[in-house]
Amino acid sequence: MKRRSLTAILVFATILVAVFTVLKGIDEATRTGRTMGLSVDDENVELTIIRVVPGLPADQAGLETGDTILSLGGAPTPNLQDLLDAASTLTRGKATTLIILREGERRTVRLTPGIPLPWGRLLLDLFAVLGYTAVALLARFRAPNILPSRLLSFFSIAVAVELALPDSVGVIPNWLLVRDVLFYLLTGLQLGLELHLASVIPKRYAWFDDRPWLTRLYYTVGLSAGGITALLSIAEFFEVEVAGALALSARTAMNDVVLVGWGLAVVAILLVQFRLSKTPGHRNQALVILSGVIPWAIYNIVDTVTSTQNIELGTWFDLAQPIVLLLYPVVIFVAIFRYHLFDIRVVLKRSLVLVLVSGVVLILFVAAFEAISSRFGEIEHAGRLQVVFFALTMLLLGLLFNPVRRLIQRGIDTRFFPERIAQRERLAELAANLPSLGDLGAIGRHVVEEVSRVFRVTSTTLLVSDPASGLLVSLATASDEPLGDKDVSLLLESSDLGIDQLRQARRPLSADILANTSPALAQRISALGAETGIGLVNGDTLVGLLLLGPKKDRGELTTEEQGLLRLFSLNVATVLENVRLFQSATYEQLTGLLRREAILEALEVEIERASRYERPLTVGMIDLDHFKNVNDTWGHLAGDVLLQRVAAKLKECLRTTDQIGRYGGEEFLFFLPETGIEQGSRVAEKLRAAVENLPSPVDEAPDLQITASIGLTELRAGTEPPPTAADLIREADGALYRGKDAGRNRVVVAGS
Repeated sequence: MKRRSLTAILVFATILVAVFTVLKGIDEATRTGRTMGLSVDDENVELTIIRVVPGLPADQAGLETGDTILSLGGAPTPNLQDLLDAASTLTRGKATTLIILREGERRTVRLTPGIPLPWGRLLLDLFAVLGYTAVALLARFRAPNILPSRLLSFFSIAVAVELALPDSVGVIPNWLLVRDVLFYLLTGLQLGLELHLASVIPKRYAWFDDRPWLTRLYYTVGLSAGGITALLSIAEFFEVEVAGALALSARTAMNDVVLVGWGLAVVAILLVQFRLSKTPGHRNQALVILSGVIPWAIYNIVDTVTSTQNIELGTWFDLAQPIVLLLYPVVIFVAIFRYHLFDIRVVLKRSLVLVLVSGVVLILFVAAFEAISSRFGEIEHAGRLQVVFFALTMLLLGLLFNPVRRLIQRGIDTRFFPERIAQRERLAELAANLPSLGDLGAIGRHVVEEVSRVFRVTSTTLLVSDPASGLLVSLATASDEPLGDKDVSLLLESSDLGIDQLRQARRPLSADILANTSPALAQRISALGAETGIGLVNGDTLVGLLLLGPKKDRGELTTEEQGLLRLFSLNVATVLENVRLFQSATYEQLTGLLRREAILEALEVEIERASRYERPLTVGMIDLDHFKNVNDTWGHLAGDVLLQRVAAKLKECLRTTDQIGRYGGEEFLFFLPETGIEQGSRVAEKLRAAVENLPSPVDEAPDLQITASIGLTELRAGTEPPPTAADLIREADGALYRGKDAGRNRVVVAGS
C-alpha cells in the first residue's frame, strides 16, 4: 500500500477518534444527567425495583426495594422498553414524577435525576485516547519509512479508536451492534499488529525473517477471531437460530482465551528478542517495551480467572484497567524518547509554545471583544462600520499569531533550552565563515572539527563526490582516535541505492536505516565508526556526504539536532559546490592537485622569476609503476583510490611553496623553488619512499605494493635563452624513462 494511502487511512482514523471522543463525552454527560440510581427486574411482567443505590436520586426521593414503577414523567411504563424511552426524556436537575405501587398502594414520588460527571475516569480515558493518538501521529510522520514505526502507528490508532467508541449514538440506528462489530474487528487487527510489532523490536532477527509465514499467521488469527465474533454478534442481533449460544461462546473465547494467549505471545516474542539482542541499547529497548506489556498480560489472566471462578475483587480492579492501558503507551513513549524514534522534548516544547500563543491570542481576542462591546454595544446590534472595525481587529490578531509565536518560542528556548541556541548560533557562524576560507581542504577541515565540537560526537568525516566518476573521496576527518591508514573513501557508484536514499532523504539517516537499503554502504559507514550519515545536496546533485560517529555521552542525535544538521548540510553543500566550481578550472576533482594547464602556467611563471634573479629551481616528473595492471585487475575505482592516496601523500611531503599537479593519467609534475638539484634529489627520494610505503588500495590484495619512478632536472643559472617549461619537462621525462628502463622505483637525475 502506498505511503499516501496509509497516511490517508491514519488521518481518517484520527478524525474518527476525535468524533467518537466528542460523542462519548456527550453520551456520558447525557447518561449521567438521566441517572436515577436504581435497577429493575426485567424478567417479570411488572417493573419491580430490585436495587436502590445509596446516595443517588432514587434513594434521595425515597424509593425502596420492592416498589413497582407504573409511570415515569407522566408516561406509563408497562415494560422495560417503555421505561427506557421515558428515561430518555429526563433532564439533569429537572424534577419529574414517578407513580409507584408500594404494598398495594399507589404513590407519587418526586425525583430529580442526574449525578456528577465522573471526571477522574473521563480524564483517564481521554488521556489514554490522546496518548495513543499522539503516538500514532508522531510515529507516522517522524519516521514514516521504518517498519516498526508504521506498525506502532496503526496499532496505536486502532487502540485509540476502540477506546473512543461511545456506548450510544442516537443518530446511528442499532449503534450497539455497530459498536460490537467495530470493537471485535479492531481487537483482531490489534492482535496481528502487536505480534508483528513485537517481532521487529528492536530489530528483525533471522528467526523472524526465515519464517515469512509468521506475519500471515499473526493477522489471520487476529482478524479471524475478531471477524467470527463480529459475524456471530450480527447473527444474534437478527435472531438467527443458534446464533445466540454461538455468539456467547465466541465472546467468552475472545475474553478468556484469545486475550490471554495474545498477551502471553507478545511477552514470549519480546523475551526472544531480548535474548537475541547483541547491544545494550537493543536489550534495554526490549525490556522497556516488555515492562509495559507484562502488566497488561497479568491483568488479562487475573480478569479471566476471577470471571470464570465468580471471584469479586472490588472496584479497585476495574479502576486498574485504564491504568494498565495507559502504561503501555507510556512505556512506548519512554522507549521512543530513550532511543530517539522522535524527541519528546521537541514535542513538549512545541506544545508549550502552541498553548501559550493560543492563550495570548485568546486573551487579546477577549480584550478586543470587550472593548468593542463596551464602545459600540452588543456586536449583533452594531452598525456596518462597527462590524468592519471588529473584523479588522480580528484580522490584526490573526496577523499577530506568528510574531507572538516567535517571541514566545525565543523566550522558551532562552529559558529552557540554552544549549540549542548555542548550537544554532555556532552552526550559523560556521556556515557564514566557510566561504572566506576559500580552499576546499581548509573548508573540509574546519567543517569536521566544528561539527564534532558542536554535536559532541567522537568523529566526523566529510567526503566529496567526484563529478566525473561519482566516487566519494575523503576531504577531511576529525576523530578522537587516530584513523591511521584506514580508507575513508567509499567505493560505491552514485547509483547505489543507499547513496540515492541519502540524496533523496535530505535529512540525517542512521546506519540501521541505510542497512535495509544498501548493506554495502552501511558496512563501509560502520567500518568508519559512523552511526549517522547525511547527504550534502545542492539542487538535485549529491555534492558530498557527512558522516558522524556516536555521541560522546553515548546518546543519539535528538530530533532538533537532526534538524539543525539538516539545515547546516544545505549551507555546506552550497559552499562546497561554489568552491568546486571556482576551483574546477585550477584543481582536479579526484586528486585535489593542480590541473595540467595550471601546473604548466605556474611553472612558466617560476622559470621566469628564477631566471631573472638567477635562483635555483628543480623540476621533477613522477610516474606510478605498473599502474595499468591495477586498473585492469582491480578496476578503475581501485585505480582512482590509488591516485587519490598518492596525490595526498605527495602533497603532504612537499612544502607550501612547492607546486605539484597531475600531468596526465598516472603522471605528476612538480617543481621546487629555491632548491638545487642535490637537495631536490633528497626531496624526490622522500617522495619515492612515501609512495612505496602506502598501504594497498585493494582489500582483496593487501600485499599489493605501489612504487613510483621519478626523473629530475634543474634550471641552470646563466642559460641563454632561458629554457621553457617544455624544455625542462622533456629533460625530466627523459630521466624518468631511464629510471624505468633501469628497473623502476628509483630517482634519476637528468645528465647523470
